[in-house]
Amino acid sequence: MKSAATLLVATLWFFAPLASAQYARATPYDTAVTQIQKAMTPSTTGIQHFRWVSLRLLADPAMNPLFESLIKSKDVPLRIDGFMGIALVSADKSLNAQRVNQLKDPALRRLLITEALGLDLLKPAALNLFLQEQDLTNYERSLLVAELNRQEQPWDKSLLANAPTDEAAEVAGLASMLLLERSDNGGWLGFTRKCQTLSPDQQVELLAQMANAARQYRITAAVEPLLQITKDSNGADRQAAIVNAVSLSPTIGRGVVLEKIKADRSQSNLVKMGLLMLSTKSGFVAADFDVLRNGDPLVEAMANAGVAMRNQSADQASAITTLLENGNRATREFVLSITPTLPPDISKPLLLNVLNAAAKRNSIRSEEQIATLLAVQQLLRMPETHDQLRAIALQSADKNIELLEIIMSVVADSSNADAATFARSVRGKLPRRGDSMALLALAKNSTPLTAEEITELGMVASGGGKVDESSQIQAAWLYLKYAKRDKDATTQLTR
Repeated sequence: MKSAATLLVATLWFFAPLASAQYARATPYDTAVTQIQKAMTPSTTGIQHFRWVSLRLLADPAMNPLFESLIKSKDVPLRIDGFMGIALVSADKSLNAQRVNQLKDPALRRLLITEALGLDLLKPAALNLFLQEQDLTNYERSLLVAELNRQEQPWDKSLLANAPTDEAAEVAGLASMLLLERSDNGGWLGFTRKCQTLSPDQQVELLAQMANAARQYRITAAVEPLLQITKDSNGADRQAAIVNAVSLSPTIGRGVVLEKIKADRSQSNLVKMGLLMLSTKSGFVAADFDVLRNGDPLVEAMANAGVAMRNQSADQASAITTLLENGNRATREFVLSITPTLPPDISKPLLLNVLNAAAKRNSIRSEEQIATLLAVQQLLRMPETHDQLRAIALQSADKNIELLEIIMSVVADSSNADAATFARSVRGKLPRRGDSMALLALAKNSTPLTAEEITELGMVASGGGKVDESSQIQAAWLYLKYAKRDKDATTQLTR
């Protein structure tokens, strides 16, 4: 056994120099280029799309040659990534409709429109240029007009002439709601008849989808018709219709919510309506929150917070802190969604409260992850809290590595001066992965780096920084930029 083990060690030692020599031939530049090349290679798994999503987040116009190269690919997902990249780094942050129309490829155009809408990369000029195309589907026309409506741009109802009778109920419904904005209810009447042919579950699903679309595209004229068609439902469609009403027509929404609270005093409904009332900037007055009260600590905390937020002389800090600490995930996340609007003397203790509570544990519970992330994002934008945030991060390196991961992932995903300042303050004090994330934050903010840090950035790109693949590919591009080899790389990758 001993001789066999000795032989194995000797064999490994013998081959080690060969492996070292093999890796030595790959320079940091070569490794970075290889990382980018992976993103430019079609994959049946779709992994290349996620690589481009990571690269696009850098929003670097110097990548434009790479994006131009992608749109010439035969791979449709890569072409889409190319067009989105070009749009993202363009001056007007919009998909080039003229260029897309010239392709004479309706299937690709539909995909590009859908993707660009999701990324908010369609401006009015592009929307109107697309709408001039004669072969648009009702689906495309409805989405384009809906986006014009959301952006409060003029549009003519003739653009939707055939859409209300489309076979797809979702398309017919969206077009019919839009036409209500032009005082044309013919399509809506036809849509309601179509709804009656659906099963109850299908109807609930469709109407919930329509109510959400009305809110997204700000179709105010659909508020009352949606409330009317869902009046006998207690399902997701009714809830979506109420949320839509509160969002687009606060006066109408207030009446529906107060009526719902009076009719249904169950705990779940009171919490649901209470959250909706708290989340609404206008429409509800302090006295409305007294209708919520039922003696339950959570509901009472919601009512007290609602009253305090509408009363300048009230102790807002105490009411909001109690709401934050009640243990309910939804109300905790609500509080953290409004802290940016609160005075610093109120928001700062609330945010630190969240992190200090997490730091006392050995791990982060799943229901606390979003709240923790939101707290870190806001504290990074408050330089006066960086000393406390740094102390929590360093403490977590020994006790709660999950908390450290959240803190440093937010830092690494940021590209502003405050995040870079914090990153510099923790560099060299964290485990390798955390240190690599801090380096990424510095690079994303175009912070001057030492020669050693640039070399380290290349190492992170090669996988030596223990970061995920998304961060690796970002490090690859940032290394090329700092090494002043990005033009060499783009030339090599696009020839």
